[in-house]
Amino acid sequence: MINNAGILERVSLDRLDIDSIRKQFEVNAIAPLRLTKALLPNLTKGSKVIMMTSRMGSIEDNTSGGSYGYRMSKVALSMAGKSLSVDLKSQGIAVAILHPGLVKTGMTGFTNSGITPEQSVKGLLARIDELNLENTGTFWHSNGEILPW
Repeated sequence: MINNAGILERVSLDRLDIDSIRKQFEVNAIAPLRLTKALLPNLTKGSKVIMMTSRMGSIEDNTSGGSYGYRMSKVALSMAGKSLSVDLKSQGIAVAILHPGLVKTGMTGFTNSGITPEQSVKGLLARIDELNLENTGTFWHSNGEILPW
């Protein structure tokens, strides 16, 4: 099961928009948790749950500030994934918290420094293949790097 919901609305301190922050929490953090709970009866031993988050949700890696709603909601999503990894382990279900990388998409303005969607997916699939109960709850970059919380 891959939870890949996400919206980014840039909210700065000087343009603080609480409604935007709330909407980003609903889509980026709450919806994936609700969907996982709803589909849990369909998951069996050996199943895998993927939470697509972002490196922008790393507290330690935040050196640029801003994007309050996006960053805060992605931290919340990562915490939900970590908690799910603990709660579902006894059922034989592994959970990964994955960052796709800086991908050349509309969300990143098709940045020249990004990787292609195909490169991202290849890395994400490798992380999913590596996921097991011993490494459940890990926060990974698509390239295999373990990211700081």
